[in-house]
Amino acid sequence: MKVDEWTITSEFDDIVQDVKEEKVESDKIWVSKYGHGESGDCNLDLEFEVKLDKRNEVSFGKSVCQGNEYSVVRAQSNIYEVVVANGTESGPGSSVVARFQNFKRKCEFQKGHSPDLTSVDITNVFDPEERVVCADSEGSIYVLRGNRNGPMEEKFRIEQGHASHVSKVRFFPNGHGFLSSGIDMRLKIWDANNGTELRTFVGHTRPVNDFAMVDRGRNFVSGSSDGCLKLWECSTASCVFSMDSEAGDGINCVALSNYTASASSSLSIDRTNEYNTEGKAVFSGHDSGAITFHDLYNRKKVLEIPSVNGSSCVTLAQSSSGDNSHYLWAGHSDGSIYSWDTRNTSEPIDHLEVNSGVPITKIFLANSLLHVSSGIQYFFSLPVVDGEFKTGKLVNFIRPYEDITDFCINESYQDLWCVGNNGTMLKF
Repeated sequence: MKVDEWTITSEFDDIVQDVKEEKVESDKIWVSKYGHGESGDCNLDLEFEVKLDKRNEVSFGKSVCQGNEYSVVRAQSNIYEVVVANGTESGPGSSVVARFQNFKRKCEFQKGHSPDLTSVDITNVFDPEERVVCADSEGSIYVLRGNRNGPMEEKFRIEQGHASHVSKVRFFPNGHGFLSSGIDMRLKIWDANNGTELRTFVGHTRPVNDFAMVDRGRNFVSGSSDGCLKLWECSTASCVFSMDSEAGDGINCVALSNYTASASSSLSIDRTNEYNTEGKAVFSGHDSGAITFHDLYNRKKVLEIPSVNGSSCVTLAQSSSGDNSHYLWAGHSDGSIYSWDTRNTSEPIDHLEVNSGVPITKIFLANSLLHVSSGIQYFFSLPVVDGEFKTGKLVNFIRPYEDITDFCINESYQDLWCVGNNGTMLKF
């Protein structure tokens, strides 16, 4: 199944606000579609006038293209729908052809500073303020804070926290510290209050691309381009054990999963510095396109899903609870996403072609919605039910035309945060 590329004027929010505040009498927005869907290739270029109606509310004019009349309607607070008129024998009607979600907040860095952001996380502990950590492609790490409905301020910045590109940052569950990884082959723990470096983890021989915390974070597992999975212990900064992939098949991404082993062979294993790994396993996405599944407690590979198209597996998403607990989603370097049922991996359940030839940048699962980014063209969410993609409910996000590189969610308020190139940081 292919996904149509829908774009909307990136200054949409500014235009709507200017008209609403009567800074201008009217303005225009543009909506475009580059068609690849099942209905066949069909491109659209629509232009809508934006002005205040008689009730002094922002309204959008009509646009006629290829003999059809289109309009934009506000369906919810931040959701806008593009609808096409399609009269029937029973009378006039309309169909939704695209949905767009506008952001709630746009965060900006200090004037003149627009880093290419690579990762983001938010504390999910009770806190009167929102605290966000993010990192960039030059090795710097930023901690921001602010009122949920107010501006975010930079609390502190760690210049060159890593020698170069930071691949990931995540808060520990208690919110007191955070963990980072980089292409400098290091992982580091930082004090979230003042940015003090507390631990450095050394052992990988190539870039560290991803990690996942186990339980409360006493242990975490990392994946690297050297093809190794390593389990680390935080207080001693020691490597508990390492598992190598065949032929050094580089690891690009990892996803922690609950797992019940059929039988245990771990009686002779030294458990020093290992905490709560029983019932835990990790998926790894490899350069070859294969996906491996390792039992952390028994320290062995349980499963391997062979590559289906020869392209690298670059991002994974998996839910450890709820209706989707047995499903795994894998994004690949050729712009495709595959859905797997981990109980039967003989073939994928579903397949989504997003951005031909352009890697999937990130996929992220939250509340049965899969969030997807790829290049500057695609940033959307869609429901997944029983592992299948529900493209009819797809929602495109309104944002600057920049690569979106990472997402996280505020579990208390269900706000989605995203970061990307050129200082892009948005809350939806």
